[in-house]
Amino acid sequence: MNKLRLNRSGPYLVMVPGVILLLLFSIYPFLFLLKISFQKYSPIGKTQPYVGFDNYITLFQDHNFWNAIKVTAVFVVSTVSLEFIIGLALAVILNQLRFGERLFQSLILIPIAMAPTVVGLMFRFMMNDQYGVLNYFSELFGFGRNAWLSNPDKALTAIIITDVWQWTPFMMIILLAGLKGISDEPYEAASIDGASAWQTFWYVTIPQLSKIIYIALLLRTIDAFRIYDTIYMMTKGGPVNVTSTLSWIVYDKGFKFLEFGYGAAICVVMLIVVVGLLTLLLKKFDVFEVEPRR
Repeated sequence: MNKLRLNRSGPYLVMVPGVILLLLFSIYPFLFLLKISFQKYSPIGKTQPYVGFDNYITLFQDHNFWNAIKVTAVFVVSTVSLEFIIGLALAVILNQLRFGERLFQSLILIPIAMAPTVVGLMFRFMMNDQYGVLNYFSELFGFGRNAWLSNPDKALTAIIITDVWQWTPFMMIILLAGLKGISDEPYEAASIDGASAWQTFWYVTIPQLSKIIYIALLLRTIDAFRIYDTIYMMTKGGPVNVTSTLSWIVYDKGFKFLEFGYGAAICVVMLIVVVGLLTLLLKKFDVFEVEPRR
């Protein structure tokens, strides 16, 4: 009897360390974050008084918060869209290669191996007004110099270009894995029916790849919301807040001005927005729906 009980409880005992780590590093920090979002919390203060919903009321009256939402939305939509289009194109090209595929994959994946701070610093030098290599080539071809990072009209574009350069390979490798998993039968049937290359891609490849596409978009969308390192290295939220995202104002309010309660309120709202958006997308596309066995 004892042996039977041990066999039944074995899987649950194996899960115990993982559950403890989850509670310690995920659940508890979230509960603490939620708690201090209702306080006027400061690490240097002697008392941490509860202020109810004052942080949230102040937050929704803050024009910097609404500006950060707009900047974040523009950044996320632009980067994820461009990374998907370019990544899909690269995946299709690499899937057709019969020679040197591994070499090209290794070269294209180099940006992912670099830390975002390193990438941000590299592009900061490349886009420098005075000695940046991009302005050198711009002048060489007769377009003149561009103030990439100090011009409010171009700073966010510079951040988007940097992010697309680094994370397009991530999108490509997921889509390429999906393409490798498509069998030859649908393509043979399309060829017999006389479908063109575009019709085959649109009516065969895309439907077969749809689940992988949704997963890739979800993963990149979640990650794009957290953009901070690149902005810190390149613009520090400027000029005039045109690159100030939600993650940036959390740092700005919470760590620069030590308004931890206010910063925590921003984090809670940001979490609600992201979880709500992803829930709607998952429900709409049934990404993880398991087909019943026949």
